[in-house]
Amino acid sequence: MQVENLHPYDICVIGGGYMGAAVGLGLARAGAKAVILDKISMHQRASKANFGLVWSQSKGANNRPYARLSESAVRMFETFNSQIEAETGIQTELRLGKGLIICLGEEEFEAKTQLIHQMHQAAQADGEQHPSRMLDRKEVQDLVKGVTLGQRVMGASFSSIDGDVNPLGLLKAMRKSFLGNRGRFCHGVTVHAIKKMGQVYRLVTSQGTIEAPKIVLAAGLGNMALAQMLGTSLPLIPQKGQLLVTERVKPFLSFPCSGLRQTGNGSIMIGYTNENTGFDVTTTVREGATLAGRALATFPGLSRISVVRSWAGLRVLTDDGAPIYDEIDENAWAFATHSCITLAPVHERLLTPWILQGKKTVALNPFSLERFNV
Repeated sequence: MQVENLHPYDICVIGGGYMGAAVGLGLARAGAKAVILDKISMHQRASKANFGLVWSQSKGANNRPYARLSESAVRMFETFNSQIEAETGIQTELRLGKGLIICLGEEEFEAKTQLIHQMHQAAQADGEQHPSRMLDRKEVQDLVKGVTLGQRVMGASFSSIDGDVNPLGLLKAMRKSFLGNRGRFCHGVTVHAIKKMGQVYRLVTSQGTIEAPKIVLAAGLGNMALAQMLGTSLPLIPQKGQLLVTERVKPFLSFPCSGLRQTGNGSIMIGYTNENTGFDVTTTVREGATLAGRALATFPGLSRISVVRSWAGLRVLTDDGAPIYDEIDENAWAFATHSCITLAPVHERLLTPWILQGKKTVALNPFSLERFNV
């Protein structure tokens, strides 16, 4: 499919993963003529290797604006998801209301207790309350009911608003909703050059040339090269995360744990590693064994089932772990974060007024590139 301008676009979004799909959806729903350009990546993208958590309890431990933004997004998620499901007929398997981070051993439990206490203090200083608390071993056992916990499980942090979603189902639904709102999606398109030509941006791509008065860089780690075309450097860091998936088993876990969840089809997702290996996405037996060992220490009964697949993907990180939302050139925005599922409702709702009308909500102010230059 050629991307030559058949009719003028109001805005071009580069990147069709969770970030680009959410931004594009918000723009299309607002009536903008939007096109999404999505390349075929040589690397396993975050959108294709995502654990599927809708999570707030561990976000922004040292960054109150990020913690607040994450909590707000989780609270918006049910309405956001319901609208997408109604528009597309795609069931995303969203579950909200319970989420655990299991602590193995006293040291982990004490460290997590201190972290949650710190997040509560930060929230209280702003007259707010962080939606998390610590559970002891008995409370965790009561939640998982008949499933036997491993001896090393000391407790967990718990959130009454967190949950999970089918990540590929959500991505498919967002894209379909975007198309249903008269957006145009072009797959397999690589952007080779971006040039400002008067009041429009001209994009030279692998499938033709396209022009638009506004552009959004939403291509994850690909934003680094795209931003360079506009004379800007984005401080993004790739981080590899490995995952394991087991055979399908009878449902036993009705809510997610960070690093362990049962999907709608019965398989168990086990993850994830945090490896600084550049753009390498090779899986390793050592890290896979570490993941399996932690899962078995949590639920020993998993020893009776088989792992059927493992893979690795790249997260999009910054030095402080928080997102980047910035206008890097006149009418050109760059957005990047590793938390694109959790923050999808924010991206769909809060970024649209900024792009189309110049109305930037104050909640996004702490996430500009200026913070890296101080």
